[in-house]
Amino acid sequence: MDVERIAQPVDAGRLSLRGEDDRRSVAIKARRRPRCGQWLTALVALVVLASLVRTQARNPNLDWGVTGEYLFHPMILDGIKVTLLLSVLSMVISIAVAFVVAMLTQSQNKVAALIGRAYVWFFRGVPMLVQVLLWFNMAVLFPTILGKDTNTLISGFTAGLCALSLAESGYMAEIIRGGILSVPPGQTDAAVSIGLTRPQALRRIVLPQTIRVIIPPTGNQFIGLLKASALVSVIGGSDLLTKTQLIYGQNFKILPLLAVATIWYLALVSIASVGQHFLERHFSASAGHRRVAARSRQRAGVRRTGKAVA
Repeated sequence: MDVERIAQPVDAGRLSLRGEDDRRSVAIKARRRPRCGQWLTALVALVVLASLVRTQARNPNLDWGVTGEYLFHPMILDGIKVTLLLSVLSMVISIAVAFVVAMLTQSQNKVAALIGRAYVWFFRGVPMLVQVLLWFNMAVLFPTILGKDTNTLISGFTAGLCALSLAESGYMAEIIRGGILSVPPGQTDAAVSIGLTRPQALRRIVLPQTIRVIIPPTGNQFIGLLKASALVSVIGGSDLLTKTQLIYGQNFKILPLLAVATIWYLALVSIASVGQHFLERHFSASAGHRRVAARSRQRAGVRRTGKAVA
């Protein structure tokens, strides 16, 4: 193509008359570079993966027949139910506690803000496994709670639930606080100026906007909590890993049973990841619809104002 022809200015009226063909004639089409590196990387990855699968498929220490036999074993399925129940309950409790803690950290009361920050500091600083063991041995500090034996009240499941919920609430409090800070404070001031109280402004103005910011990290935290639930196996929490350990403690098929646990954890995390993806899409689409509706109302108001002036 002649360079001078491209460099010459093109009359807008002529383009509008001659149509799309002239636009294509003056456009410089970019050519895609060959993606040799990408194809080479994919080929190497496939070769390595195929070699790994072939090697492990023939490994005598991995008895895949035993793995298939116990994949849907009743004890394994019971452990999956406990893992899901523990993860969901811990997440719900942690979000409820984290919301209160986030409000404390944002409080204008310095003592309340200090309490909120101290809570986050403690439960984020102590490893989750240590918290699980502390709750399980709570009877050493408090032999009775409300007149009842502590060991009766705090079972392995209850200790795991308390530890996971409180440990996770420290992280969720910071996520919620970050979501609240992402909303400009001027919106709260504007809501108060038109007669809303601050709690009403928080509920009607701030929180609907923070959800879109909070959802992605909350999904990641739930996936992490789903995997962290395996920590309760050290106190006999009846979860998936606990049931797996009970089975291979009897038949000594350690690796095949651990493969069963691995497959189920990957399946649960994959399902949670898909759910997180669709949840993010839903809230992103809702936010987009709200922005379009707000712009439409704004334009309609401008038109009405113009007609009134005319």
